[in-house]
Amino acid sequence: MSRGGPRRKPSVDVAWKPPAPTPMDIHPADKRYRARALRLLVVLVLACGALLWLLDGWLTALAGQLQASDTATVRRWLRGLFAAFGAMLAGPPLLLGHSLRRMGRAAQAEARFPPAAWKTLRDVRVLRGADARRWGRRVERAGSAAFALAGALFGLAVWSLWRFA
Repeated sequence: MSRGGPRRKPSVDVAWKPPAPTPMDIHPADKRYRARALRLLVVLVLACGALLWLLDGWLTALAGQLQASDTATVRRWLRGLFAAFGAMLAGPPLLLGHSLRRMGRAAQAEARFPPAAWKTLRDVRVLRGADARRWGRRVERAGSAAFALAGALFGLAVWSLWRFA
C-alpha cells in the first residue's frame, strides 16, 4: 500500500491523444512591400527631422518679430498657427481611419482576416468565418475612432479660429 491509500485504476482505459492538427492558412508577407514601407519610413523620419530643424529656426525668428509687435498682430499669428497645426494634425488620423474602415469592410465581406488582396509586412495567420467578421468589425470600429480623433483635432483648429478672433 502506498501513502495515499490503494492505487486506483484510471476511470478511462483509452489513452489520451492530442487533437489532430487543423490546417492553418498563412497570409504570406510581401517582401517588396516591406522594403518599400521601410524606405518610406526612413524618408519620412529624415523629412520630419529636417522640417523640425527648419521650424525651430523659423519660430525663433518669428518670436523676435512678435515681441516687437502689438497684441492684435500676436493674436492673429497665434490664431493662424493653432488653426494650421490643428488642421495638419487631423490629416494622419483621417487617412488611418479611412484605411482601417476599408480593411474592416473587406474582411467582413470576405469572412477572411486579413483580406486576400491586402499586403502584409510579415506572415500572419488567416482567420476565417465568425472570427474574421469579429476582427473586421473591431478594425472598422478602430477606423471610426480614428475619424473621431480627426474630427476633434479639426474642431480644435476651428475653435482656435473662433477663440482668438
